[in-house]
Amino acid sequence: MARLIPNENTWVGFATALTLAAPEEGEIAAAVDLTPFLISLNAATTGNALPTPAFDALFETSVPGTVTAQFTADFYRDDATGGDDAWDTLPRATKGYFIISRFGGTGAGNLPETGDEIEVWPVTVTSRSMHNAASNQVLAFTVTCSVPVEPVEAIDVVADTP
Repeated sequence: MARLIPNENTWVGFATALTLAAPEEGEIAAAVDLTPFLISLNAATTGNALPTPAFDALFETSVPGTVTAQFTADFYRDDATGGDDAWDTLPRATKGYFIISRFGGTGAGNLPETGDEIEVWPVTVTSRSMHNAASNQVLAFTVTCSVPVEPVEAIDVVADTP
């Protein structure tokens, strides 16, 4: 059995427009590819359980409760020709969709294409904070986002609508 590591397998992009219920290949291709700048990613949902005790039993049952989502990511700053893509794409108050392909897509550079499974996280950037600068360290920043709509954690990319 082989363990999976994210390096060279993960693709992360950001789009300001996307069909959440059925993301199309063209929408994914138009997203800003943030993978080369990504240091770490925390995109997670957490559910809770509500106790449903009964007086006639010693075992306390439960039912599913609400679900919350959190999204934070760390990125490198970059002065490459063409711009500082992650920094320029993610200012505070930006609304859009993080697209995550944890196992890589079948397209060039792991870009997700028709039939590939992705996650879509609708977000609003609530903060963009620079890491402390220090000698001999690469500049980096953290983006924290609110998640106003339930993310889709497993959906296939569909072909573009003609």
